Amino acid sequence: MTEQATTAAIARAFTETWTRHDMDATAGYLAEDVTFDGPVGHSVGRQAYVEGLSKFAQFVTGVTILAACGDDTQALIMYELATPTFGTLTCAEWLTFRDGKIAADRFTYDTFPVRGGATAAAQPPSAPAPEE
Repeated sequence: MTEQATTAAIARAFTETWTRHDMDATAGYLAEDVTFDGPVGHSVGRQAYVEGLSKFAQFVTGVTILAACGDDTQALIMYELATPTFGTLTCAEWLTFRDGKIAADRFTYDTFPVRGGATAAAQPPSAPAPEE
C-alpha cells in the first residue's frame, strides 16, 4: 500500500464504486479469497462476494459517507445508503486488508428501517398484561 492509498481511502473508493454499481471496478479492490460476514449471510471468494453485493446494490440509489478511519491493516467506514424500499440505512463495515486488497469484510446496518421503522414506532404500545 502506498502512503497515498491508505486503508481509509481505499474503503471510501470501494464504497463509492459499488454504490455506483460498477462491479468490475469493485472486484479490483478485493482479494481473491475475500470473506464476507453480515446480517444476511456469509461468503468466501471474490466471485461469491461480488455476486452477493451486486444483488444488494440493486436496491441502492445513493451513498453519503459519514466517516472512515484506519491503520495499516484495517479500516472502519460508516455511511448512509439511500434505498427506495427502506429509505436511509445507516451502515458500517470493518474491512481487513492484505497486500492492499480487502481480505475480509464485516458488515452491519441499523435494522430499524427494515423492521418497520417509523411505521412500527408510530403504533400505539400494547397494553401490559394484567397481573394475576
